[in-house]
Amino acid sequence: MVLRVLRITKDTVFKLRPEPLSLLASQERRAVAAGTSYEIVSYAYADINGSFNGHIKFALKNQSLNGFNTWFVPSSHAQVEFDSVVVYPQEDQETLPILWINQDTALKRRPLDSSGLAASELSPVKRGTSFKLHSYAFADSQGDFNDHIKFAIYSQDDFINGFSTWFVYDRHAFVEFDGEVVYPPEDQNVFVLRVLEDTVFKRRPVQASALPPADMASVSRGTLLKLDSYAYADAQGSFNGHIKLAIKYVKDNVSGYNTWYVYDRHARVEQDNVVVYPSPKPTPPTPPTSPVYTGRAFKLPGNTSTFYTDQPIIPGGSFTWGEATKNATRIPETADIVQNILALARQLQRARNQIGRPFTINSWYRPPAANAAVGGASRSQHLYGRAVDVRVSGLSGRQVANAVMLWWDGGVGIYSNIPGIVHLDVGPKRTWGF
Repeated sequence: MVLRVLRITKDTVFKLRPEPLSLLASQERRAVAAGTSYEIVSYAYADINGSFNGHIKFALKNQSLNGFNTWFVPSSHAQVEFDSVVVYPQEDQETLPILWINQDTALKRRPLDSSGLAASELSPVKRGTSFKLHSYAFADSQGDFNDHIKFAIYSQDDFINGFSTWFVYDRHAFVEFDGEVVYPPEDQNVFVLRVLEDTVFKRRPVQASALPPADMASVSRGTLLKLDSYAYADAQGSFNGHIKLAIKYVKDNVSGYNTWYVYDRHARVEQDNVVVYPSPKPTPPTPPTSPVYTGRAFKLPGNTSTFYTDQPIIPGGSFTWGEATKNATRIPETADIVQNILALARQLQRARNQIGRPFTINSWYRPPAANAAVGGASRSQHLYGRAVDVRVSGLSGRQVANAVMLWWDGGVGIYSNIPGIVHLDVGPKRTWGF
């Protein structure tokens, strides 16, 4: 017989309904201290209608509280254990998407034009605000949400006006997962700035020596930034040999700003991997040589050679060291982690070849600090370079998982809160989320 236990990890309140405390009568709630545990018959974090507004629903075994045996508790305040093994949150359930507000806007209780809502149904929010989410959606069985994102805030401490669930216009916000945008879907023709050598961004297009330190920011070779727009001249003429750039996503702002200038010999603008500015100059054909990489250079434990972020992990393969290391911001700490990345890249290439569509890597290696920042499980395979979260254009996470399930030698999981992503790892063989 499995011993099922609900363990309270933070002082909290049990609720008869998964609603803000302000909407509950005193008999519908019960304060519970951290460290308390209860034997339970069952638990759930969602049903056919979606999540429970950021709560776990549980049924007590052989006892009741206030005369009831079924209650709700905020998901961030408890964990579920089966025979002393934590089963909730698990890796797929604990990793959190983040909603970013990309321009000043209003959150709404219903997905309507603001003019059709009462003041009590609106909450102003500033550009740059972010929320960890329990879940998000852009449609339900009745259709889409009138070009809005519906989202449920993860932590009760962050609820707005006592509510977890809100809507926001999808052109004013975006959802990211471990630093990568997962909704709205990105335009494949988005402009990308690639920094070709260590340089500085400038607030004005003049010599660096003419600017105070506050008007400059150091940027490393290999940096990639998605752009809202770029320009090399305006009505008054060129920008003194500089590119003017406007960064698309507020999460990528440099020193708090989204608009900068960069010397045009130190960077270039690409669209769908084709250079669009400065215009490439024709060069005479040259004999084949070793590949020349323009990405960020770095070293890997256990290796003496230099690696680059645009270098394939497996020669001729589809996946790069930049994807595995988050553009060289997450260098593996040991040679064993490097070997795990190589092993996963080989297996992932087989999946890529089978499905025949590009894979977008959302998350690969995550050192402990990065794993904690995204709410990753303490035993996550990402910590060892053995796990990857991917999206495949035109397919749901479930469809990708089903395509590789029979032969994939490791873990295959789908996310209840991010349906477009599938988790694949080369750890023990197991599945979840189905």
